[in-house]
Amino acid sequence: MNAMNRRLFLTGTLATVAAPAVLSACSSGGNGAATQQTVADTQLPAYVPYTGVKPDLPGNEQGLLNGFLSYPEPPVRAFDGPPGDGSPVSAFVLTSSPVPPAVDQNPYWQELNRRLNADLRLTIVPNSDMPTKFATLVAGDDLPDFIVPALYTPNGLPAGVANLPAWLAGKCQDLTPYLGGDAVKEYPFLANLPTAAWKDCRYNGGIYGLPVARGIAGSLMFRRDDLFGQLGANPNPANFAEFRAVCRQVTDERAGRWALAGGPLDFVSQMLGLPFRWREEGGKLKSKFEYEEFKQALADTAQLFADGVVHPDSTTNNAPVKKWFNAGSALLNTDRYTAWPQYYAENVAGPGFRISGMRPPLYHGGGFAGTWQAQATNNFTVLKKADEGRIRRLLKIADWLAAPFGTEEYLFRKYGVPGTHYTMEGGGPRQTQAGVSQTVLGIRYIVDAPDVLFVPGNAEATKACYDYQASVVPTSVPDPTLSLFSDTWSRKQGQLGTMINDAQNDILSGRKPVSSWDETLTQWRTTGGDKVRAEFEEALAAQ
Repeated sequence: MNAMNRRLFLTGTLATVAAPAVLSACSSGGNGAATQQTVADTQLPAYVPYTGVKPDLPGNEQGLLNGFLSYPEPPVRAFDGPPGDGSPVSAFVLTSSPVPPAVDQNPYWQELNRRLNADLRLTIVPNSDMPTKFATLVAGDDLPDFIVPALYTPNGLPAGVANLPAWLAGKCQDLTPYLGGDAVKEYPFLANLPTAAWKDCRYNGGIYGLPVARGIAGSLMFRRDDLFGQLGANPNPANFAEFRAVCRQVTDERAGRWALAGGPLDFVSQMLGLPFRWREEGGKLKSKFEYEEFKQALADTAQLFADGVVHPDSTTNNAPVKKWFNAGSALLNTDRYTAWPQYYAENVAGPGFRISGMRPPLYHGGGFAGTWQAQATNNFTVLKKADEGRIRRLLKIADWLAAPFGTEEYLFRKYGVPGTHYTMEGGGPRQTQAGVSQTVLGIRYIVDAPDVLFVPGNAEATKACYDYQASVVPTSVPDPTLSLFSDTWSRKQGQLGTMINDAQNDILSGRKPVSSWDETLTQWRTTGGDKVRAEFEEALAAQ
C-alpha cells in the first residue's frame, strides 16, 4: 500500500498514535463550505467508459472493479503520437518509495519525456518532507503546472493554505469549461474516469482537479490462507467469540507468530454494525464515537491485546506490518485492497503463499457485517491558472497519463520498457531492479486510469481478489459525508484525530478503563466535533 492510500485516520485501525494530519490520510474533500449550495449545480464530466479492452472478470455499477487474469497481448495502442508540444511541464509530486534517480541518470524518465514529447520537470518529495515542502511551495507562490498533494488530507487543508476554497479560486484553474459535461469527450481517457471520482473535485461550483480514482472496496482484513490451512484454523469465524478463539489458536509467541499485525478496532466495529465515521438518521448525523457499541468495540479490542494475540510491536511508529504479514509473523493484517499484488510481489514464503480477505462476521453471528465503502478518489491534482492553450496542452498530457489498463501507454507508465524495466512472466510484468528504482516518479498521482484487479503473473490470486470484492461490495456501506467539505474539519482534523487516537490507545493498552471514553467524547464534541457535524449536515441538505 503506497502512502497515498492511508485512509486510516480517526479509525484506530492499527491502534497507533496519529500521524500529523497532512500524512494521516489521502482522500480529498468536496466543495467549499461557503459554496455548499452549488454542489448540485456543478457540471460533472460526462462518463464515457473505454471499450477497447475487455476484462476477464467484469465489474459492475455497484463498484466491483474489472479483473484481468493476464495483461492483454498485444496491448492496445491508445495514441497515434505524443501529447506534448516539446515545452517544459512541471509537477509537484510525492513518493513513498526511495526517491528515484534524477532525469540525467534515469533512462525511464528520459523515455517518458520522449513519449510525452515534453520536458517533464518533477519535484519528487518523500512523504516525511511533504508538509514542509508544500508549505514552502505555497508560501513562495511559484506554483508548478500540476500540484498533486494540494488535497492530501481527508476533506482538509493542505499545509500553508488557510482557506481551501479561496486558495483554489485564487491560484488554481477551474476546469469546468474544458471538462464539464460533454466537453470532457475531447479527452477520452479523462472521460473514462468514473463520475464518483469527479465528485471529489467539486469546489466553488466548478471542477478544480483531476482525480486518481480507486475502488470503493477500501480496506480489508488480509488473511494468510496458506498458514491458516497448515494450522487447521477456521478462516471464517461466525461471530466475535469465534474470531477471538481463532486468534488465540494461531498465536504462538515462542514461534514468533501472532494472529494480528495491529489492533483490529475497525474490524470489530464493523462486526457491531458501526459506521465508518458518520451515520445519517433522519437528516441528522451521528458519529461512530457516540454509539454505545463503540465502547464495546474498544473493550473487545483491548481484550485481544490482553490476550497477547496482537504483535507486541504493533504500536510503534512505522511498524513494518507488511513484512510481518509476508514473513508469517502476523497472519491477519488490515490493509487497502490495492496491497493485494504488492504482497505477492514481495512474497518470501514461496509458491505456496496464499492470501485472501476475511469478511467481518456479525458480532453475535448469523451472517456477515457490511464493510465500509472507501472514498472514490485516492487524491486529486490541481492545475495552476494559465491561458486556454496551455491548459488544453496540459490536459492532453493528463489524458495520456490516464490511458487505461490493457494499453501500451499504461504498460509503459506502470512498468517501463520491456527487457530493461520488466519481463513478462505468466501473463504479467515482473519488474527488474531498474524498474523498481527508476519508475517511481510519482506521476501516477497526477492522474491515473480507473483501477482494476490484477496480480501480475498470478491469475489465481487475481481471481481471489475479485471474488472477495464481489462478496463485499453489494452490502458495503457508504459514509454520507464522503465528498463533502467541512471548514471546521479541515482546520481541526489533526487536533481531533490526536485526541481520539490518544484516548483509544490508552484504553487498548489498558492504561485507562473503557468508561473514560465518555469524557473523551464530551471533549471531542466541544472541541469541534459538534461543529463538524453541523457543517456536514448543512452540506448534506444542500446536495
